[in-house]
Amino acid sequence: MIKKYTKKDGTTAYKLNAYLGVDPMTGKQVRTTRQGFKTIKEAKRAEVKLVEDFQRQGAWKNNDRTTFDEVAKMWLDQYENTVKASTFLTTNHYYFDTIKPLLGDKAISKISAMMCQKVINNLSDLSAMSLYISVINRIFKFAIHLNIIDVNPMDRTMRPRSTAKKKEPVFYTKEEISAFLNAVKETEPLEYQLVYRILFFGGLRIGECIVLEDTDFNFKDNTISITKTFAKTLDGVITGTPKTKKSIREVSMDAETMELAKRIIRQSVKPLHESFRLFNFSPDSVRCNLRNVIKRNNFRAINLHGFRHTHASLLFESGVPAKVAQERLGHSKIFMTLDTYTHLAKDKADGIGDKVADYIVI
Repeated sequence: MIKKYTKKDGTTAYKLNAYLGVDPMTGKQVRTTRQGFKTIKEAKRAEVKLVEDFQRQGAWKNNDRTTFDEVAKMWLDQYENTVKASTFLTTNHYYFDTIKPLLGDKAISKISAMMCQKVINNLSDLSAMSLYISVINRIFKFAIHLNIIDVNPMDRTMRPRSTAKKKEPVFYTKEEISAFLNAVKETEPLEYQLVYRILFFGGLRIGECIVLEDTDFNFKDNTISITKTFAKTLDGVITGTPKTKKSIREVSMDAETMELAKRIIRQSVKPLHESFRLFNFSPDSVRCNLRNVIKRNNFRAINLHGFRHTHASLLFESGVPAKVAQERLGHSKIFMTLDTYTHLAKDKADGIGDKVADYIVI
């Protein structure tokens, strides 16, 4: 429908109210208005183009009410099929907990570079800032792929330096490891004792450790096979594949740890013709137990990932080459191992100038 109207300056112009079609997402009719046309012919040409664009590009393109949240949910549906369930769960949390409150209710076609810049600035105090920005970027690129928008407003933003304070990795010294293991030996069940020994001396991730089965232990060669991991998904907890291909590995262990594992296996009720898990508790249960052990014994605070850093420090102190350490830790890239080794080397560098000077004094 095209109508004539009078502008504030007294001149006449034409406006249109055009029916474009049906929104496939809502099933509702989509209409749009435009005004400021000098002639009826110009208004009709604009109406025809709007309808053609709608038919060619879909309802999304001309529906100014399409929100960032609607597009994000479409993207998440596609993304879920391309990554591991645990990765999807993490991304899902990133979006719904942090990103949606900032952008979700806004029409995606109306989101400007300035709005995006404000969002990025708000995220700068979060340690995972880069991951949040990556998710936002992917959603806008998905919208472009679907012809919902023409440009990505994130392309015109500047990423500030993260203001989140970087946490230095915590790891125990040999003396602290000894004190910790002696303490848990006195008070904790065998299963928890074994978990802590595997984390300290094997360098496993807690998710890899918690799903170990009796058949993963090779008592002839004193090795543990890592082929799976604990994973949380939207549907609950599952045993999934490891983080990367490099995570599938065999780790040699010390005799005392393997003897403890053998003892637990012997004492366990075994299912017929099946392997079984040694640990019937979750990573959260281990975290809770760890906090109690630390508090009870007044130990220095450390988290479960700190056990992995501790193992890396033991490898470094023992002179194990970075490439060998990479394979043992299951790092997908050598730079991850080198970063850890570099940090440890910096700690060792304290006072090295005096040591060199003392050495060469004649």
